[in-house]
Amino acid sequence: MSLPPNVTYIIKIINAGDYAVGKTSLAIRYTQNRFSSSYLPTLGVDFYSKMIQHDEDTTLRLVLFDTVGQEKLVTLRKRYYTGAHGAVVVFDITRKESFEHIENWINEVEEKCTDIPIIIVGNKTDLDEERAVDFKDLEKKWGSKGYTVLESSAKLGEGVNDIYTIIAKKVMEKMGY
Repeated sequence: MSLPPNVTYIIKIINAGDYAVGKTSLAIRYTQNRFSSSYLPTLGVDFYSKMIQHDEDTTLRLVLFDTVGQEKLVTLRKRYYTGAHGAVVVFDITRKESFEHIENWINEVEEKCTDIPIIIVGNKTDLDEERAVDFKDLEKKWGSKGYTVLESSAKLGEGVNDIYTIIAKKVMEKMGY
C-alpha cells in the first residue's frame, strides 16, 4: 500500500523496563542527543518526540512515552500504554535481574496493547567490563522467539538511533505501509 504524499504520522512508542535501566537516557539521547550521568527516577511518565523521515513523502513524529519502572506505580504506568503503536523493553546488561524481568514487561505491555511490535534492548554496553548478560543469551532467549534484540549505550550514543528507526519501521509495516 502506498502512502499519500506529504503526510506526517504520529507514532506512539513506549519505553518499558525496570527502574534505572536507562529508559530515560535512551529517550533523551535519541531526541536531544545528550546524556546526563545523574539519575533522577521517572515519576509517572515523561514524553519526548522527534521527527524522522520515513520515505520521500512521509514524515513520522515519534512520541516516546518514558514510563516509570518502579513496581509500586504499575497502575499509573499502565494508563500510558493505551494507544501505543510499538514498545521498547529495556534492561541493563550489568543487572541480570533486569534481564530476568523482560517476560513480565512484555506481558504487561501485551495486556494493554495487543499485537504491537516489541523490541528488546540491552543498555549500558559502555559498562561491558561489568556485563552480567551476554548478547548470545539475549539472542538465544528472545531472538529465537522472533523478537528483535539490540544492545546500546545511551551514554556513548551507540545503537540508540537503530532502536527507534527499527521500531518505527516495524510499526509502519504493521500498519501496512
